[in-house]
Amino acid sequence: MKLRFEKNIRILTDILGHCHFLGGNICHTDFSLLPTHSHIVVQAEIPNLSSKAIADTHRTLNIPRQKDLEQNYWNISGEEAIDGELMLAGIMVDTASVSYDGKILTIDVVRQEETAEE
Repeated sequence: MKLRFEKNIRILTDILGHCHFLGGNICHTDFSLLPTHSHIVVQAEIPNLSSKAIADTHRTLNIPRQKDLEQNYWNISGEEAIDGELMLAGIMVDTASVSYDGKILTIDVVRQEETAEE
C-alpha cells in the first residue's frame, strides 16, 4: 500500500509541476485511492493557455502505460525536465483526459490497481 501511495503522490507532484510550468499558480486537487484504482484530478488556473500546450499535455499523458518501466521510475526521474517528468507520469497512468475551459486547465488521470503489493 505504501508503494502505491508513493507512486500516486509522484504522479500528482509531476502534474502539479507541469501546471506550474505552464503558468498555473492556483491549483486544486482531488485525490482518491479506491480499491480498484486511483483517481487524480488537478484543476489549474492558467490564463491564455495555447492549444499546442493543451494538445502536448494530452499526448504526453496518453502514452501507453508501461508497467516494466515503473520499477525504474524512481531512478530515471530527474528534477529538471518538467516535460520529461510529465511523460513519466504518463507511463504510470491508464487513462488521462485534458480539457481547458476559459482559464481552467483540468487534468484527470486514472491508475488501475494491479497487485496487493502496491
